[in-house]
Amino acid sequence: MRESTFSAVPLVAILLPWVSLLAILIFPKRAERLRLWLCFLGSLATFGVVLSMLPGILDGNTYTIKLASVVESLEMRLTVDTLGYYFGLILAFLWMLATVYSISYIDHKHNRFFAFMAMCESFILGCAFSANMFTYFIFYEMMTFGSYPLIIHEETTMARRAGYKYLVYAIAAGTVLFFAIVAHYFWGDGQLGFGRYGVLGLEMASRAALTAVFFTYLAGFGVKAAIMPLHGWVPDAHPAAPSPASALLSGVILKAGAFGIIRVCFNVFGVELMRELKVYPVMAVLACITIVVASVFALTQDNLKRRLAYSSIGQVSYIILGLSMLAHDGALGGVMHLTHHALMKGCLFLCAGVILVKTGKKNISEMAGIGYQLPITMICFSVCALAMMGTPPSVGFVTKWLLGSGSLEAGLPVYIVILLVSALLNAAYFLPIIYMAFFRWEGDELEEHGERHHPKLVFGKEADHKLVVPVVILAALVVIAGIWSNVPGFPYSLVSKVVNVIFR
Repeated sequence: MRESTFSAVPLVAILLPWVSLLAILIFPKRAERLRLWLCFLGSLATFGVVLSMLPGILDGNTYTIKLASVVESLEMRLTVDTLGYYFGLILAFLWMLATVYSISYIDHKHNRFFAFMAMCESFILGCAFSANMFTYFIFYEMMTFGSYPLIIHEETTMARRAGYKYLVYAIAAGTVLFFAIVAHYFWGDGQLGFGRYGVLGLEMASRAALTAVFFTYLAGFGVKAAIMPLHGWVPDAHPAAPSPASALLSGVILKAGAFGIIRVCFNVFGVELMRELKVYPVMAVLACITIVVASVFALTQDNLKRRLAYSSIGQVSYIILGLSMLAHDGALGGVMHLTHHALMKGCLFLCAGVILVKTGKKNISEMAGIGYQLPITMICFSVCALAMMGTPPSVGFVTKWLLGSGSLEAGLPVYIVILLVSALLNAAYFLPIIYMAFFRWEGDELEEHGERHHPKLVFGKEADHKLVVPVVILAALVVIAGIWSNVPGFPYSLVSKVVNVIFR
């Protein structure tokens, strides 16, 4: 890998969403449509700037810029390495699609939603491009307060309670994370940067001290990664938030916690130190419990977004399970699932939003025949639901295949049993939705009395194209990326490059 080169591009990417924020504040209220489209152009420009770094990243370049110094060896710095770029690219892409979707979904009178959406994108890009744990912590905490207004946007009692619960969990987690960073700084000789093979070692502190630091980090990041029993805010936040916010909560914000754990495992401790400390079995147990129990809880939910929320809790722990294997393919599957889950679950939550806008229905038991009313939406929903089960050739299949291979590589085939149980539970809570949509319809009871009632497919009138296009793009990518992941080259090459270095 080449040395880091100075570049202002990472800073430009982080500052561009603020153009959207300024547009909302400066333009007059009568120019509502103009302000909203400027918000989209801001997210599009941000994605364009992030995409412009791809050729250099593929060539092995690393872009860096110093923002500020606090004390000696403690600075705010942005560095775009291969791992951070992989996360930044998918979050910028998903944010752009969610912004387009929001233009039709969100009432134009409530422009604060777009303001905080832009602000939150800036902060989470800062997380992706952080060069050290101090910078990550600053952006991570700002992201908490930027995402809170997205959860409470509808200002219902449920939304306010969910937002309050989110803040309690997030602030408590931030406090734990702060102590982890202080201990890391103290025992790590002031080294808070991200090393290629980790920066901590047994020569710096005792085994007990390093183990304590590791699990403090795991607890701090585990709240946003929704590791059980730290998941309590997620099932309330997703149903309360507007659907584009739910898509971002599940597709991106939960991943900020998982990405922090990836940084801790790969770039702070390193694989060899994790083996010596023997911390990985605890991670694996927590991940397996979360995967299975969250899926069981999902089975009991009638509210569609609440079922998807529990599904997200289980799916994000695939990443943690992959890391805990300490095997090449396991880590590869876990890191790739950052993108895979964002595509699948982002699409599912946006589909839930279309259903709500067009029919007003929130509960699965009310959705008989909805596939005939909203065929494009429900076909896309079905594609992503099948992908979540691991159906080939989708991205969900790629994740499960790599995790299964990693299980065998680590000599722990028991993880394959967990993956199979998870796939069966995914089928148990997703297939009934598809069945209700396409094989049941309102008026079934009439047919029992001899009256036939066959619904007709209604294409073209189901929703505004700004709602449907992002859904179709994500559903298509779930299949295309699944096929593409089996071909050497981008995006597989990004992740494999990182994992090959870690498991050198």
